[in-house]
Amino acid sequence: MLIAALSVLLSLGLVGTAGAAPATTGERGSSTCADRPVPARAVSIQLWTFAEYIGFGTDAATQARHEEVLRRLSEMGYRNVEPFTLSGMSAEEYAELLREYRLRAPARHVGVGTPEEPADIAQILAENRVLGVEYFGSGGTPQYTTEAEWVAYAEYLDAVGAQARRAGQWLMVHNHNWEFETTFGDRTAFDILMQHSERRHLVSQLDLYWAVFAGADPIDVIREYGNRIRLFHVKDLNEELDRRIEIVGRGDIDFGPIFRTAGGSTRYYVVEHDPRFGDPTFDPFEAAREGFAYLTCTSH
Repeated sequence: MLIAALSVLLSLGLVGTAGAAPATTGERGSSTCADRPVPARAVSIQLWTFAEYIGFGTDAATQARHEEVLRRLSEMGYRNVEPFTLSGMSAEEYAELLREYRLRAPARHVGVGTPEEPADIAQILAENRVLGVEYFGSGGTPQYTTEAEWVAYAEYLDAVGAQARRAGQWLMVHNHNWEFETTFGDRTAFDILMQHSERRHLVSQLDLYWAVFAGADPIDVIREYGNRIRLFHVKDLNEELDRRIEIVGRGDIDFGPIFRTAGGSTRYYVVEHDPRFGDPTFDPFEAAREGFAYLTCTSH
């Protein structure tokens, strides 16, 4: 169990290197709203926020906690969720839970493999059809060190993305800090992923916290890659507390200009707060409730 949990932690990038100061910041606490409301139908939440609460098992107790999370999110007003695990349930069982709580899963994190270890993409696509998933991708990219490795990975994703498009789905790549910190000449690893794949085969789920943490300006990234940025992971950064992930709206990232720059190309704004494992003061339900209120400009 511990090894499995650590594997998930590494794949989702909870360990990162220090980055430059964030390029897009605002005055902390200056607003309780993201400038203009995001429609509830476009707001989702990455269930990794609840990873410690749900756990990493596949037993009945784990599944019951997972169901409780879905129920409470629905009661908060969420219409969408982004799973990182099905907690041992079949796609059919999970889809039934979503229907029961009037939720959808338009996007999903699931391991799509690497050139070295390809995944069973046909199986993932079949599950996605049952779940109603339109966008899917791994929770993190490998931390490659050579340009050749990044090019090969981009080409692998391009091939997977072509398979996804034939099935009516989209492959997305979710970034952490290293895609922007790893450079080859004037290109980042993120540039390589975009430039060595076709627009119709690979889109981006831009994690705003990790981009800012790495010293990138999300506005510049959006201007460069336009409507390939289909989804945001919306999580905040607290400069005063070692640049940790913060509840959305409590930190220093100025989301309004980012959202305005993206315009109408963003399909989903996905609230996320990586768990503070072992910290009993962190309440993932509070993070979910405040994130939803901030994006939709409603009261907590």
